[in-house]
Amino acid sequence: MNSSDAFSELIERAVEAGMRKALNMSEATNRRLMTVDESSTYLALSVREIYNMMASGELPSVKHGRRTMLDIQDLDNWIVANKAA
Repeated sequence: MNSSDAFSELIERAVEAGMRKALNMSEATNRRLMTVDESSTYLALSVREIYNMMASGELPSVKHGRRTMLDIQDLDNWIVANKAA
């Protein structure tokens, strides 16, 4: 690999990281919306707890047909709001 190829690859990675950050997309999934199971793993909580949090309004969800998805931005906001001081 020559220096121009290495530089191009570095630029490509930086642009991808910037886009992911701007869109608040998860690096793990490359998506902004996550399933309940993925959200459970992301927050290290049980699936039942995620459903309880959605039912109580603590975590907003996105419905599309029969699918229920959670916005990673909402999950990150929940983490920030629940950090111990």
